[in-house]
Amino acid sequence: MLNQRILALLNQLIYSNEYVAVDELADSFNVSSRTIYNDLSKTNDWLKGNGYKEIGQIREKGLFLDSSLKEQLKLEISASDYPYYAYSPNERRAWIYLYMTTYDQPMYLEDYQNLFEVSRNTILEDVKKLKQELKTLQIEIISERYEGYIPIGEEAQVRNAFFYYLPFIIPLNGWHSIVNESNKEEEGGRNKVQAYQLFDLSRMQQIKQSLHAYETSQYLEFTDDIFVELVIWIYLFTKRMEKAKYVDIDPVEENVISSTEAFNGVTQLCQELRKQYQFHIPKTEIYFLSRYLLSAKVNYEAPSYNERKELNQLEEVIEVMIAEFQLYAAIEFTEKKKMIQNLLVHLKPAYYRSKYNIKIETKLHTSVKKNYPEIYHLTEKVIHHFEKFIQKKVEENEIAFIAMHFGGWLRREGIVLNQNRLRILIVCTSGIGTSKILESQLEGLLTEVDIVATKSLRDYQQFVKSVDFIVSTVPLEENKVPVLVVNPILDNKDKELLLKKINRLANEYKPGTTHSVDAVMEIVKRYADIHDQDGLREEFKKYLQVPLTIESERKPSLSDLIPSRRIHFQHAVKDWKEAVEVAAKPLIKDQSINKSYVNKMIQHINHYGPYVVLSKHLALPHANSAGGVNKTGISVLHLQEPVDLFGFSIYVFVVLASWDNKQHLRALGQLTELIKDKNSVQQIIDAHKKEQIIDILNLYSET
Repeated sequence: MLNQRILALLNQLIYSNEYVAVDELADSFNVSSRTIYNDLSKTNDWLKGNGYKEIGQIREKGLFLDSSLKEQLKLEISASDYPYYAYSPNERRAWIYLYMTTYDQPMYLEDYQNLFEVSRNTILEDVKKLKQELKTLQIEIISERYEGYIPIGEEAQVRNAFFYYLPFIIPLNGWHSIVNESNKEEEGGRNKVQAYQLFDLSRMQQIKQSLHAYETSQYLEFTDDIFVELVIWIYLFTKRMEKAKYVDIDPVEENVISSTEAFNGVTQLCQELRKQYQFHIPKTEIYFLSRYLLSAKVNYEAPSYNERKELNQLEEVIEVMIAEFQLYAAIEFTEKKKMIQNLLVHLKPAYYRSKYNIKIETKLHTSVKKNYPEIYHLTEKVIHHFEKFIQKKVEENEIAFIAMHFGGWLRREGIVLNQNRLRILIVCTSGIGTSKILESQLEGLLTEVDIVATKSLRDYQQFVKSVDFIVSTVPLEENKVPVLVVNPILDNKDKELLLKKINRLANEYKPGTTHSVDAVMEIVKRYADIHDQDGLREEFKKYLQVPLTIESERKPSLSDLIPSRRIHFQHAVKDWKEAVEVAAKPLIKDQSINKSYVNKMIQHINHYGPYVVLSKHLALPHANSAGGVNKTGISVLHLQEPVDLFGFSIYVFVVLASWDNKQHLRALGQLTELIKDKNSVQQIIDAHKKEQIIDILNLYSET
């Protein structure tokens, strides 16, 4: 008899169109590779005993099932309602917390044992660690005879803990797969992991309808990800209200929130829920929900009359941020008005999140810092304008989201499209900034395809244009067009997998690509009987696919752009203008720039002031790349006697010239890191020969 894990393993092989690695299965089921090999041995014994072919395995490729076997097993195997799933300790603690705070029935030790299929001691250890974690939020867990485990603490803190634990239990296909199941008649739908039975799908459907009505009344549209998160949050909040657990709101905050249009919309939303489910919703809860809806990211929003003055001030802040970003990055955005409006859509909810201390629980910021460090650093340099406006420090998650907006606009121009190429549609649920980052990554990666459009999940459902395949950040409903699911921010492994899949799809459109497979098929026919020609052909197509490797889109480093010939020592100059001219001479000499670019740098400094001063003794003269730049380069002037630049005594002038909006960004990020180290800056100032400066540049060029 096959156990639940083996059934789940077989199910994964049946519905996979790719080879499946043992390591992938081990990660998927939270077990060791050794355990998977034991399961495979038992599975093959069962298959042989029932007259089936064994699971195939190709070295360095992975496991596969014969296509005819897949069809047979689909008829033979009926998975139980809740397939095997091995919960990690973090997942168990998260589920224990959600059940004890929101489930309709008391949950005792034995109930958690049955839910997770683990021992009594394992649950006791989980509860012990959970108590320790919750101490930081001033929440205590007690056990009552007739109530099971229950939390004791301020209600606001009890709910804040939801945001800590929810990321541990995000379904494999995201919260969309849970929330969208509420549209289906079959209770539970595809999300069969037993713990998710906590969520009442009919109530989530009602919350969805109420949120759609709220969007209509407020003339806005939440991003797809935020919409489903709001459904989950409101669901959990209402379950607490049903238990007569209510939050307290500061009177000053009540006055602020009650003056917004959102408050009226939330009042209507709460009236609908109260009418449907017959539980009390006090006014403090309306203020509480308004706080979260005000802070939610949107795709678009029509501002109310009362908000326009505040938004005008925020728009001015954004204009300054964009202008300063351009100066620091030595680039120029060509669609500034559109960019301002898109950034405004994000920064308004960010304003409310900061105001009410609502944190973004996301893993995206680590991806942004890893894949776009230069853009993240530049955003850090301009974020102080927004911080001054909100009178608070902006946390790194918010900086990462803003950096994604800037990054998404850096590659908007210069795309030349050829005819007769594959057409793709991007479906992204994370909002404007992430969409643009994903679009720009795909544009750089997929040179043989045209991106027709980038749509949200809801817009995709109304999309009617013909495309060859879809790249989506979430799984989509059954579609005649192939769907490739990706992470919103692609790392090199993601890019390699995506290229393999797209090349396989692309080959189906190129008549010449199947000849080699047919030739191999003909050879096999001469020496063997083939029982499943179509299945064998598909396996050959997979195996003969040329493996691809993807290298990072390498931008030049500091040491690449500053060879020895571009470093110049001089005793003194008469003023900063002469310093800029002398510093730029090596770039003029090797024809990287023209004299017009030098004049433009001097004009910029005269107009914008000391924006080029990166530390009190080092300046970075630069201008935008439009005109005067032939190729990207950097040159250095080292002075023994400092020159005054708007009150700063400058010893080192680093002239930057970039041919486009991105080639210089890696070097600029490395220079930013160098300047953070005062000792390194002082060593450059104290240097007497080129080799000393080059050694320091090489040190920071390794990142």
